[in-house]
Amino acid sequence: MVLFTKFDAFYDIAYAELKLKGVPLKDARELALMHAQESFFGGPQMKFLKDFQWPPKCCMCLFNMNKDGIDCRPLIEHMARILDNEVVKQLFISTQQTNLELCVKYAVENPSHF
Repeated sequence: MVLFTKFDAFYDIAYAELKLKGVPLKDARELALMHAQESFFGGPQMKFLKDFQWPPKCCMCLFNMNKDGIDCRPLIEHMARILDNEVVKQLFISTQQTNLELCVKYAVENPSHF
């Protein structure tokens, strides 16, 4: 898994590009995320990663990771989903005991492991 924790910068660039093209502010705000993702996932950084012998199973683009109180559940759930070694997955889930929802979800999906 590859994490891009400064995806805010791509959003800002996409937003500015859309404004320069004359897109109304409201529309630019709504389209900027899609535009940023298209630019990023079609860009050189993703081509670089795909050329590895063992490319990452997934990539996540995260926003505002420098702020207090950010919800990390999507990151934790994504990580639990892509782990393919059951022992590692169980270890990861067990360290997330404060995240009761994730523990219950994993137990329901994999009852033979508990």
